[in-house]
Amino acid sequence: MPAMSCPPYLIPRHESGARLAAAALMTGFFVISLTVGDVINKDGVLYLDAAAAFLDQGVKAAVAVYGWPGYSLLIAAASRLTGWPLETSAHALGAFCFLVIADCFVRLHFVLRGAGETPSGWTPVLLILAFPALGDRLNIVRDWGFLAASLWGLLHLVQFRFEPRGKLGHALLWQAGMAGAFVFRIEALVLILSVPLYFLVEPLPWRARAHNFLLPISGIVPVLILGAALLASGRLAPGKLWEITAYGYHDPTLIWKFFSLHADRLAAALPNDYGAEYAKLILGTGLVATLLWLIGANLGPVLLAIFAYAVHRFGGRLPPRFGLILWAAAMASGTLLVFLAVQLVPDKRYALLPSALLLLAGTVYLERIAAGTGSPWARRLALGLVAVLCIKSAVVTPDYRLYLRDVGGWVRENIPAGASLVTNDPRIDYYAGRPMNQEQTRRLMPLDRLADWLTQPDLPDYLALRLTSPRDLKKAEKALNREALKTFSPSPREHVLIYRLNDGSSRSR
Repeated sequence: MPAMSCPPYLIPRHESGARLAAAALMTGFFVISLTVGDVINKDGVLYLDAAAAFLDQGVKAAVAVYGWPGYSLLIAAASRLTGWPLETSAHALGAFCFLVIADCFVRLHFVLRGAGETPSGWTPVLLILAFPALGDRLNIVRDWGFLAASLWGLLHLVQFRFEPRGKLGHALLWQAGMAGAFVFRIEALVLILSVPLYFLVEPLPWRARAHNFLLPISGIVPVLILGAALLASGRLAPGKLWEITAYGYHDPTLIWKFFSLHADRLAAALPNDYGAEYAKLILGTGLVATLLWLIGANLGPVLLAIFAYAVHRFGGRLPPRFGLILWAAAMASGTLLVFLAVQLVPDKRYALLPSALLLLAGTVYLERIAAGTGSPWARRLALGLVAVLCIKSAVVTPDYRLYLRDVGGWVRENIPAGASLVTNDPRIDYYAGRPMNQEQTRRLMPLDRLADWLTQPDLPDYLALRLTSPRDLKKAEKALNREALKTFSPSPREHVLIYRLNDGSSRSR
């Protein structure tokens, strides 16, 4: 593809300039987010509690809080090394992951092109900054680390396949990257074995296919054999590793068993037998549609529309090296589909990797729009929309839930440290400096269970409820039938009510 003519101030012309621009801008975006501030996410409370448990009592305590504590252990290690609070350390780790994501994205953009191509430097920078899925930068989640390590590993797998030198080193670094991804999410164990299968279907002599397949798994296979032996002997506790087998990645009949159970429940909920007869078809197509929606939602309607226009106007053909990336996206999507079939827990974060890999293909399509002979207004509109997405990602508004910090402060000052408190939002516990009670929080999240919960013996001393609609407010007030000790109502839809339960009455303050 010929080099594009763009204004000098827009162009990092070479890979090094693009990497520097991506790092500088991503750092700036992160600093803006930190300056504005945010409220910790619910999962973040869990990870920080596990990190605190590790620092206080070791790995077993961390596992008791969360069964796969690798991310929490990294947060704890960062806190121990720097002396920073756990939340600050988690954000520092997140910032590092975002820099790795941006850098690997830019490097992959260049590595995936052949010797005769001259890819632009600004296209990957714009798209990774415009990527809507990276907008919640301050969320403390494992997925940032999983995506960063996966992209780093895939970068070296692509280099292993297409660069003439350092093949053994790149093969080992690919495995190291996926081992890092495994620390964050156990699904990486499936990907490290399934992605290299691509080399077995390439149109090459079988000797070359076998070499390309075996070298990228040469380090992990002995480790897996050793791990299996230790598990079988009882010398290694499986912990959350059971989920690999529970999801059925190794056994299609187990996947079908879970899928059939979910289909039977769906059939029982359908209004007639005619619909129940097609419950498996309805569920199966629904799961595929959910998977596609999760991937597309991460990209957002604007980028999807731009890429669709490029495919329509200039064709969808990609450079040959993208075959490996599309295969990796398919393997990641298949892994997620199995998870959905077994667990029925959809979340856009789980589709980050396939979405990011498809975004890589989008760099080619955006280049074609910018350099193509199509309508000038369409070109200006597409590039303008991408620029708007970048600005939207940079501009951060204060979180409307910041009042939860005030709630936590009030609890610290007005409820004795020895008194028991149950909440339906772990962020209240966190800002109050109290450990999260996972079981009680989970029981109170469906507000319809509140009335039954209040009938149990041994109620806690205090109850704090976060309510997000007038309807929930009425339900809570009806179930409790008493005056709240303290009320926070920053908006008509946002309320936190705090009650004293142990004496059967509350008095407002």
